[in-house]
Amino acid sequence: MKKPAIIIIAILFIAWLGYNGFVNKSATAGSAWQDDISWTDAGITKDELAAKNKPVFLFITTDWCTFCKKMKGETFADPDIQNLLSDKFVNIVVDPEKEGTARFTGEELSYKDLASKLGVTGYPTSVFYSDGGEVIGIQPGYIGVKDMKQITEYIGDGHYKDKSFQDYLSSAGN
Repeated sequence: MKKPAIIIIAILFIAWLGYNGFVNKSATAGSAWQDDISWTDAGITKDELAAKNKPVFLFITTDWCTFCKKMKGETFADPDIQNLLSDKFVNIVVDPEKEGTARFTGEELSYKDLASKLGVTGYPTSVFYSDGGEVIGIQPGYIGVKDMKQITEYIGDGHYKDKSFQDYLSSAGN
C-alpha cells in the first residue's frame, strides 16, 4: 500500500473512533438524566399541577437530536441543575415524535399538537410555565449549565413576578 492511502485510512479510522465516542457518551448520558431529576407525567391535570404550587419546566426533545443529547448529558448532569429542577419545578418531558397526551395545560393535546401550539420549530425547546399555567418563556436550543442555573433560579425563586430577567441578572451581579 502506498503511504497516502495508509494516511487516509488512519484519518478515517480516527474520525470513526471520535464519532463513536461521541455517540456512546451521548447514549450513556441520555438515560441517567431521567433518574437524577424528578419528572412528572405530561398527563397530569391542570388541577393536580396547581396543587403542587410550583412553576413547570417543559423539556421538548427527540431521540435523534444532537443538542438534546448534549443538554441531557451536560446540563441535566450538573448536580445544581438537578437540585434546582427537582426542588423548585414540576418537570415534564415530551417527544412530539412519540405517542402521548398532555393534560397539564388544561386541555388534552397530543405531544405533537402541544409542540405545534407552542410554535416549536426545533429541538430542544425549553418552556417555562408559572404555577398558574401561563407561559413565562420559551427558549429554543441548547441551554448550558450557567444559563440554565440563572433561568431556573430566576423562575424558581419567583423573581419573574416582579422584575425582568435582565434586571434580575443585573441585581444578582451576573
